[in-house]
Amino acid sequence: MDRVRLVSLGMLATMSNLALAQNAERSNVSRTGLEEVTVTAAKTGAQSLQEVPLAIQAFDGESLKERNIATIDDLVTAIPGAFEGQRQSVASRSYNLRGAGGSNANGDSPIGYYLDDVPFIVTNFGIAPPVRFIDIERVEVLRGPQGTLYGQGSSGGVFIFHSRDPDLNDFKFIGEAEVGSTEGADSMNYGVAGAVSIPLLQDRLAVRISGGHSYNPGWADAYNGLYDGTPDRKGVNEVNDDDIRVAALFKPTDNISLHGQYWKFRPRQGFTGNLASVSGSYYQNTAGQNSFADGNFELWSFTANIDFESFSITSATSDLKGHFGINIPQSPSGFFSSQFYPEMFAQELRAYSTGAGPLHWVVGASYQDGEGPQDNQLERPGVSIDADNNTLTENYAFFGEVSYDLFDGKLVPLLGLRTYHDKRTFEDATSSLESTKDVDTWRVNLSWLPTDDLTMFVTASTGFRAGIVQSQVQAESLRLAGVPADIALEPETSKNYEVGLKWRLPSRDLSIGLNLYQTEYKNLQTNTPGGIVGVNGFSNFGDATSKGLDYEIQWHTPLEGLIVGWVGNANKSEFDRVAPAVQAALPLFRPGSRMVNSIQRTSRLDVSYSTSFTDALEGFGNVGYGQVGNRLQSIGQYADSYSLINATLGVRLGAYEVALIGDNLTDERGPSIIGNAGRDSGAGPTPRTVGLRFRADFQ
Repeated sequence: MDRVRLVSLGMLATMSNLALAQNAERSNVSRTGLEEVTVTAAKTGAQSLQEVPLAIQAFDGESLKERNIATIDDLVTAIPGAFEGQRQSVASRSYNLRGAGGSNANGDSPIGYYLDDVPFIVTNFGIAPPVRFIDIERVEVLRGPQGTLYGQGSSGGVFIFHSRDPDLNDFKFIGEAEVGSTEGADSMNYGVAGAVSIPLLQDRLAVRISGGHSYNPGWADAYNGLYDGTPDRKGVNEVNDDDIRVAALFKPTDNISLHGQYWKFRPRQGFTGNLASVSGSYYQNTAGQNSFADGNFELWSFTANIDFESFSITSATSDLKGHFGINIPQSPSGFFSSQFYPEMFAQELRAYSTGAGPLHWVVGASYQDGEGPQDNQLERPGVSIDADNNTLTENYAFFGEVSYDLFDGKLVPLLGLRTYHDKRTFEDATSSLESTKDVDTWRVNLSWLPTDDLTMFVTASTGFRAGIVQSQVQAESLRLAGVPADIALEPETSKNYEVGLKWRLPSRDLSIGLNLYQTEYKNLQTNTPGGIVGVNGFSNFGDATSKGLDYEIQWHTPLEGLIVGWVGNANKSEFDRVAPAVQAALPLFRPGSRMVNSIQRTSRLDVSYSTSFTDALEGFGNVGYGQVGNRLQSIGQYADSYSLINATLGVRLGAYEVALIGDNLTDERGPSIIGNAGRDSGAGPTPRTVGLRFRADFQ
């Protein structure tokens, strides 16, 4: 932290005037509401967010900072219909959109995650990348199936994290430090992070290095035996989180760019995210043993782009290797350990139109080769089970979309298609099972853009989620519960019908987005209670239909600097068919009953205010109020609805900023996900946390 401050002070003398001008310009733009947001999610170059005929949101880095959105878990509170699907630890968290992914603790993710142009894929375990937002320029979120451009891992939607590129001309720097306190913790939490961009050859070559370290002391206690009010250890779920990113940008000519990147994430947590009780925040029956839930991921990527007169070609290559897992004590002297060692190589090549004509197109091909080895071990007195296994996947796809501007671009039909081939092999000590699937997904869309301020569209699209592969132990546990189960499940498919509207005043002081959708799921894959205590499996639960409305409203009020934003989702998801064996074992679920793991409503209201005290001194603040409805889980219990209040209040003097931040100010505990140890067990929000953040921004 001292080094960060010294570097910041050293640069002040030479760069403060430039930073003051940049900050004033940025503030004026944000207060007038006249900025035009561009996105690249359609893979055909930059487009105005207003014109993209999709349910899409874009969050720029500055707005994320001012709302204290620093992680994906913070981000989902601002996305209609998004919620946390499962949480093992800071290294293993999964999310759902609009009910997609009835349970995603295992299997490919129902949401696609992309770091710039390359996917973050953990085979057969769909966790999100533990991204730190210090060096994120923009996040784009697409809701609903995106099977044509983004493939099998996007049946619910796509998150795209755009990092900042190295600057080819100027030296740039940002650094921040944060200190705070969490309710129930005995010490302070802290974090330091920063980024520096260094031009090496003017207009041709530059590098950017970013990263940080954060520490959060544990706020949950541990009992060697059952809870008795006197903990044997305090603060056992502490978190250490480190990451580093090194990026290089080389432009040998004006029409060729080469971008290489190395990204390392290392989140570590004592004990897991599931507590024996969230209201008292404790673990029990640990027998004095240690626990951990760690992660370590390395991602290499290389993207090459060449621009021609009327089209461009992009090649994106990546290689991901990682390790994450949990170790859980089992009283009196046992443990359960589950360790994952994923690897994934991915290659995508695409060409897309860039000309000014009415025809727009993108065509491409992708290839992925990966595996997800698991070391699973259960040790109890008289019981020793090794359930090591591996899931190998090799797949390729060809895809394309084409659209044509009619009536000077006011009416635009679009057609997209993707053909996908996937070969998966499950291996353990006694068997090897191969499964091959060929799947076609498509999208048709008709958009109407009568003015620059109104976009309406109707769309139909399909999605695909590869079949979950589970261990022999999980399959046997389901059979003992009366649910016929195989190692490899049937793929889950979806079909989405949607009507969307984006409207704004010509002044852009008021904008409204509405999306009415109906998504039909076939062979829904869902966590299913087993007959062996503590061992659940996965089954094709049945078919379901999800109907809902997403809404987004942003109002730049007549009071200069005051902005009100409201986003949310209302959803009704019900089973159309439940597999007879599942219905017999779990009578609660039947045709017409609520879909497992669905949430009927989410919303977030943000009130932001900024004002200039002088030409150089600016004040800003934000209060966010989020609500998440109750959730029906496969164990037949409801996780209650809950609310979160967050706030930020700060001042900015040129490049320097100090802010008071508060998360979960009402100290909501949940649980948001119920565990196996009773109604009060499971995972919930982090307790009330209040702190100070310091930032020096010279970029």
